[in-house]
Amino acid sequence: MLDRTKNECVSVENAEFEWLDLSKIERRLIRLYRLLNEQEQLQLRRMSQLLATNPREPIGS
Repeated sequence: MLDRTKNECVSVENAEFEWLDLSKIERRLIRLYRLLNEQEQLQLRRMSQLLATNPREPIGS
């Protein structure tokens, strides 16, 4: 969703339509993400992947 290279083949009309479906906070997060340099984006993706995983063990084990 946030990767510009994947969205290059999408027509402008579809991209604008999908943009309207996003909430205010989602649009803000995308804008802020795009302000990050490439290294910061990579670190953020890694961190979000770690946070999104559902460990089998309870936290604190």
